[in-house]
Amino acid sequence: MKAVFYAAHGGPGVLQTGDLPIPVPGDNQVLVQVAAAGVNPIDRRLRAGELQEYITRTFPVVPGWDLAGRIVARGKNVSDWNIGDAVLGLAFNWSVQHGTYAEYAPIDASAIAAKPASMSFIEAAALPLVSLTAWQALAEYANLQPGQTVLIQAGAGGLGSAAIPMAKRLGAIVYTTARHKNFNYVRGLGADHLIDYSSSDYEQVLRSQAPGGVDVILASLLEEGAAEAAIRLVKTGGVVAYMNNEPPDMPEIATRKIRTEFLHHRADGRMLAELVAHYARGTFRLPRIQVMNLDDAQQAHRQSESGQTQGKLVLRVQNLEL
Repeated sequence: MKAVFYAAHGGPGVLQTGDLPIPVPGDNQVLVQVAAAGVNPIDRRLRAGELQEYITRTFPVVPGWDLAGRIVARGKNVSDWNIGDAVLGLAFNWSVQHGTYAEYAPIDASAIAAKPASMSFIEAAALPLVSLTAWQALAEYANLQPGQTVLIQAGAGGLGSAAIPMAKRLGAIVYTTARHKNFNYVRGLGADHLIDYSSSDYEQVLRSQAPGGVDVILASLLEEGAAEAAIRLVKTGGVVAYMNNEPPDMPEIATRKIRTEFLHHRADGRMLAELVAHYARGTFRLPRIQVMNLDDAQQAHRQSESGQTQGKLVLRVQNLEL
């Protein structure tokens, strides 16, 4: 099968396109013929060699966790999915090898959902990781309530694009950071208060707008000092969900009774099905999607690393539309 893979850690240049054997699904997995694969920051972080204390690699590694496509084989314990079913899913694994930047990918049957007929494979591939991550952080962990305030960092990115509509659905007042050129986009997603982080100190601006702090922060920034800033900006007794790093070692987390954790998304097919239904009905707005071909994976990773992505990047793997 055609696949993008890397045989050693490094920059985007380590990504190769070539032929690899088609993976065999495990007993509780299905094999999906992949139409499209979502690109997420975690893909290039793993490629660069980060997070080895959490996630192991078996080289050569095919990157990617988001997929949409059709089931072509199933493990012996899978009975509730049929060959030919159109699905989307999060192929998360604590030991990465057979990812989704390939013509075929194995995935746990418990991690997939049916693709709505009204949704393209490209649209479906943009949703699994960011949707599950945002909902599990906001609704489950933070228990975000109507009337509460939430800061969603990097509102124009993939995670922010999913989190803002969800926060509004939960009845929250949404603050977000974005470049001025993305203001119309994040406003269209439902953001109430916009801060241009490129032309101002967002911490200082938010302090002036919400002097007592906000109830919840979805912290996704990796810049130096960002983790500490989130603790300073949340209310006493508030919640900070870290998407990409451990919470900082700050005494005030305990003294101010702040609840905080490095959250790991959970691949949950039933939850994904419920979230996808919201997108299909228009309850949640789909993120803006930029489509690239599988051969453009290096370029996609470079764009992801630039921090300038608006919405989601999706790789078109093959045409499976009927």
